[in-house]
Amino acid sequence: MSVKALIDRIKPYAKGWSRTGTKSILHLIQEGQDELFNWDSEYMHFVPTTNEGFPPYLATTDGTYRYAINATNIQTPLVQSIGGTNRTVRCRRVLKVFIDTSEDYDYLRRWVGEPYLLGYRNPYRRTNERMYVADVPVRAVPALENTEAYIEFPENPGTTTDVYFVDFLWEPPRLTAETIPLVVPQGYERALEDYALGTIEQFSNGKEGERLKRFYEGNLMSGRESWVDKFRNEMDIGATIDDWKTDLKPC
Repeated sequence: MSVKALIDRIKPYAKGWSRTGTKSILHLIQEGQDELFNWDSEYMHFVPTTNEGFPPYLATTDGTYRYAINATNIQTPLVQSIGGTNRTVRCRRVLKVFIDTSEDYDYLRRWVGEPYLLGYRNPYRRTNERMYVADVPVRAVPALENTEAYIEFPENPGTTTDVYFVDFLWEPPRLTAETIPLVVPQGYERALEDYALGTIEQFSNGKEGERLKRFYEGNLMSGRESWVDKFRNEMDIGATIDDWKTDLKPC
């Protein structure tokens, strides 16, 4: 279903609300989508097609400590393919900055994390390239409505183009028009309908109705998950490269 079709379905039950404008149904749909995306799952990590399945590199300049996470500083276009079209997205929140310990790197700096395995190790692999990594401590500030997310290094990062990987969550494109597609699976369009109509009901009578309860809380008596929990659980299904095992060390 398109955004237009979703608004067509909601509009007859949204007395006093318009498609856009001050009391905008379109804006409520965007809010609902953002609520679903307010989570850390594999689907929401920005991974470009240009860096061998890894997060993008951050370009740094000697003497500069603060970097907005935008198209100027990230070494790849900030786009997601949605409905067969590349749509510009932005960073919602930086999770970590890390480096590949197999590369030439200044380990005499003050701040660097202990190296760890990024993924499950193949014992037959003869190189550690992009296997052992180390986190670089940064201060990460999330995006606001009109402010880009940014990070700040505690130490001079130097001039680089292929040292610092930036792992961050992407934000769905802003629904500035009904022609912009949703970024949730089709089954969750009903969730956005519940959020929009439930919010309208709450504005009308000041109480949380059944629709918002379905969106946020579910039904414990029937064992039904909320839309938020269901979305988070389904978006986390599948194998990841994170390795939570600890290598055994001889005593």
